[in-house]
Amino acid sequence: MENLEKYYNTIIDEITNKAVEVFNNSYNLDIKKESIIENLENEISNQPPIKEMNKLSINDTCIAIKRNKTTCKNKCTPGHVYCGTHLRSEGKLPLPEHIKMVANKYKYEIIANTVLLGNEWISQNKLPLDYNINTKWPLKIESTSNSVNSYILFFTEFSGYFGAGVFVIHYISSDKKESYYMATHYVEVNKYGEDLQSNMYAKVSLKSIDSLKDKPIYKKIISFLGEYGIPYDINDINKRISDITENNPVVMYNNIINVINSYYNIMYFSYDSYINSNINVE
Repeated sequence: MENLEKYYNTIIDEITNKAVEVFNNSYNLDIKKESIIENLENEISNQPPIKEMNKLSINDTCIAIKRNKTTCKNKCTPGHVYCGTHLRSEGKLPLPEHIKMVANKYKYEIIANTVLLGNEWISQNKLPLDYNINTKWPLKIESTSNSVNSYILFFTEFSGYFGAGVFVIHYISSDKKESYYMATHYVEVNKYGEDLQSNMYAKVSLKSIDSLKDKPIYKKIISFLGEYGIPYDINDINKRISDITENNPVVMYNNIINVINSYYNIMYFSYDSYINSNINVE
């Protein structure tokens, strides 16, 4: 390894010497190789950290369209794609429409996929006593209410129905006055069957985002949610919601956690039902 490194250093040194010689002869200059290397080292050392560069490139202009049909130029509230004035607009659209709007606004090359899981599973948490039965119990992908829906928002490297992403709850009141998105869990979705003769399932494994704070995946989740303005801080969401019913973000979050825990953090949906649910549309 040392011999190989020495070889490459020799080659680089020879190329640098030749380049300096050509420039000096062609343009009557007196460039020193050492000064070039010093300038390059200074330039590299003065580069801002990658994390800071990412922060500067985050979409910081509000996504809202004002009443006069012009775009809002205000800065976004951290963690959202709306400014403080327009934050009330968050959650007014179904999640797939919101994702598409954000991607189009900020010219993302890839639009994250969303899969609708409905809300029927929330009320179907009275499981049979037999663990072997209840863990394979297929859940329905149906919506019994227009106010609450759940989605899987896949990381952009996954283009279909399976892979990893984030579990998102969407609430909008019947009068459309209050609404929110709420990311609650990291999810992995796999095709599952015990053997060739058994029924097939979409196996959805979940871990609460809060439980992953010390894991490398946490930064990926938070960065991904930030790109689409999907909040995950329950207290932050709750600050702007006056609803004190079961649809209050804190109450909703605790209910979702309890339901998912009752499924042992794994939900099995009928494979056919899952792949026939609408991807990216509602």
